[in-house]
Amino acid sequence: MTSGNSHPKYRRFRFDAGSLSLNFVATVRHRGAEPRDLLTSPAALRKWLHLAGFFPIDTSPSQNEYEEAVLLRESIHAVIKSIILDAQPESGDIARINQASAFPPAIPQLHAAAASVTWETDNPVKACLADIARDAITIMTGAERNRLKRCESGGCRMLFLDNSPANRRRWCAMSICGNREKIRSHRQRKQLQNHDDQTATRDKKLL
Repeated sequence: MTSGNSHPKYRRFRFDAGSLSLNFVATVRHRGAEPRDLLTSPAALRKWLHLAGFFPIDTSPSQNEYEEAVLLRESIHAVIKSIILDAQPESGDIARINQASAFPPAIPQLHAAAASVTWETDNPVKACLADIARDAITIMTGAERNRLKRCESGGCRMLFLDNSPANRRRWCAMSICGNREKIRSHRQRKQLQNHDDQTATRDKKLL
């Protein structure tokens, strides 16, 4: 994947895809043009897990855990994309999601003063990835399945959950890709109008 646009806003994680697993998939920006992967290291994965609201992880994920996370992300993307396009998902992607989902969840343990909590798990990172995988399974198979969408912007193609009442959203966000499309359409109409005006002026001169 390329480095993509260098503007700082394209280096930010997005948490507006509509679900935990879709937000995880959105850590790759601009999949339709020049994909920019924001999960570039174990430290970046740890930062995303923190921003996503998971319990604190004391140490950075190992390289192996990081690689497992990236593979899970791409499997979720592949399967949800196949659902949207009404295609058959790859069995390997299904197996990877199921394997991640099977890891036991972290168990909250209340402290004696009832003012704080610790989370008990054999592997904090795998417990987080299991939550992501289970969220993906839920939206793939539940009532929200028919609300899975892919941004119609050719350069974006972000997957998202359409929570609008009419289920007619076309863009990942109107403030981002929607506005870009409005500007692009306006420019096209203006160029077409200018071309028509020039043609009309030339035709008048020939009369």
